[in-house]
Amino acid sequence: MWKEPPNTFIDTNVWFSSFYGSPNCQKLIRAHVEGKIKAVISRQVLVETVRNINEKIPHAIYVFEKTLKEAPPYIVKDPVRVHKNISRLVSKEDRVIMGAAISAKVKYFVTGNIADFKKREILSKFKIEILTPKQAVDLLGLK
Repeated sequence: MWKEPPNTFIDTNVWFSSFYGSPNCQKLIRAHVEGKIKAVISRQVLVETVRNINEKIPHAIYVFEKTLKEAPPYIVKDPVRVHKNISRLVSKEDRVIMGAAISAKVKYFVTGNIADFKKREILSKFKIEILTPKQAVDLLGLK
């Protein structure tokens, strides 16, 4: 039986790090391109990623844009307001991004900054598992 790939929100730092050379981040993006996961991002993540790549590794912008064209992630709108439950579970700078992930009903949220999230409570309340890139690669078997 064919299984739908899991919706996986990929944070800005993971996209950036994949084009900077992080092996685990590269495995996650490759898994999306190959259809093993379905990458989900918000408009804010897209804007932040483009800005960071342009500022820090401009030679990689072509490859990033090519990736987006060949295997577009699902892009969700940023919420206008953030629910109060999110405010107490996520650092201020990540609240809108988490709100977008919740609205997209993702199973996993992959970020290099897991300290900004109350993982256990988010899993309990929203059924979203917060993972580092390495944890995601291991859990999803993306060796």
